[in-house]
Amino acid sequence: MTVAIKDVVDRLESPAEEYPAFVDLESGEVVSVSLELLRIAEDSEEDEHPPALPQWQRSEWETACRIASRDSFLRLPSSFEVHEWSIMEQFALSVRSRPKREELMNSLHGRGAFRHFKDTLRRQGLEKDWHACKERALRQIAIDFRERHGLAWK
Repeated sequence: MTVAIKDVVDRLESPAEEYPAFVDLESGEVVSVSLELLRIAEDSEEDEHPPALPQWQRSEWETACRIASRDSFLRLPSSFEVHEWSIMEQFALSVRSRPKREELMNSLHGRGAFRHFKDTLRRQGLEKDWHACKERALRQIAIDFRERHGLAWK
């Protein structure tokens, strides 16, 4: 079984706590389900009828039941483990221009720091550099995850 590193990095790029992502160790697929359905699946008995769900959510329900009933799923790092603010700080500290570096560092503090940081990047023309830095950081988190769990990449 192999896992596509791109799928892991893509999922780490936009982690949503209410939709945790998992690696299916049998297929290598990265899947995501709502916490609400996952909790219902964990609390239900195998022979219970599934809850009344709209058609579009039935596939997600089946995935939630597989996650709840098997040991063949690994949860990907959450946004708390990815810690984007720290990645932003590392990027800001790496900027060579002192005025730009200081403005980026100042943007990281206070209310709305993420929005201020991204506005500052745009103003300074550093968006491309930021995205490359973030991609490298997320790729390293994915590599660390792979090594910790003995996964193979494709």
